[in-house]
Amino acid sequence: MKMMSTQGHLRKRVNKSGKARYQMIVEVWKQGKKLYKAKTFSTEKEARKWASQAYYEIEKGILDQEGLKRRIFRDAANKYVEEVLPHKPKNARNVKQHLEWWSKQIGHLDIKEVKPSIVAKYRDLLLKEQIRPDKQRSPATVVRYLSSLSALFEAAIKEWHWIEKNPVRQIRKPSVSNSRTRFLSMEECQRLIAACKESKNPYLYSVVVIALSTGMRKGEILNLRWQDIDFEKRLITLEETKNGKVRYVPIVKVALQVLQSLFEEDCVSDFSYNIFPSLNVNRQLDIRTAWRFALKRAAISDFTFHSLRHSCASFLAQSGATQRDIAEILGHSDLRMTFRYSHLSAKYLEETLERASEQFIEKGLQGEM
Repeated sequence: MKMMSTQGHLRKRVNKSGKARYQMIVEVWKQGKKLYKAKTFSTEKEARKWASQAYYEIEKGILDQEGLKRRIFRDAANKYVEEVLPHKPKNARNVKQHLEWWSKQIGHLDIKEVKPSIVAKYRDLLLKEQIRPDKQRSPATVVRYLSSLSALFEAAIKEWHWIEKNPVRQIRKPSVSNSRTRFLSMEECQRLIAACKESKNPYLYSVVVIALSTGMRKGEILNLRWQDIDFEKRLITLEETKNGKVRYVPIVKVALQVLQSLFEEDCVSDFSYNIFPSLNVNRQLDIRTAWRFALKRAAISDFTFHSLRHSCASFLAQSGATQRDIAEILGHSDLRMTFRYSHLSAKYLEETLERASEQFIEKGLQGEM
């Protein structure tokens, strides 16, 4: 049965069970071109509402025939990966991984059908999903998944003009707490280094030593090429950093020894080669399993690879480095990020004052007695 409407052509179909479905057809001639689209709904009200919106967008020039095409989320994700990500090398691998996860969940949906309620549903799934038998995703990781999704929707709004609203902006983000910073004690540090030396992974020890002695992020270390190392000046040049700025990291003695040893073992002839090569050329070296075994062997709990960076910062603070020094070495763009180590600097200053007091003031007082 076909019903004419000023809001489009509405077709009602009733299946064998007596359930009705409504197909709305939008058909408009504009500037000599026929614009056409059809969509099916479970209620007549939904169908008419959709048609009214479609006519309004056509009239305002928001939609043309290209814009009336059905665009499923999976195609949008592929378009983003192929056209946008190559210009955003920072975290590109992680963003691609995030969008692949989203495509598995909502890839079949029209991008316009991805409502805030749907994003919220899968946000909750991300939080509950087990990534290992003993571990769920952290709120901070879920926020990154949402950020990748949001970036895609922003491109669909500003660059492709496919949609008008970003559903990710309309949902609550998981709360992320950075109040507690875990770092190694000197005894734990020694046990961890010993465990990494015993690892079957040939690179784990070198990666961990570099992380502890330079404060570099795991991705920065695993992406290192020999051309980034200046043995003469004892400097590492990081071109791809989290804040997008080039950073120069001093190579301390222990890291220098590790890098020189690797250089000699590899008999390097091409300086564009990765220092830590992976069997899969499209992925970084995977040290996760070896890292977990090393932590277990060293009897260290509640500790992530990123905590090595905190440990380096804590060693710096306890050695008398200023917050500005720590920020520059770690590549923090905001000094507030180093405040978490300020209590360690304060302790160092207290100990320094105590030593000065013992050496000068107390001796002076004793001389007066």
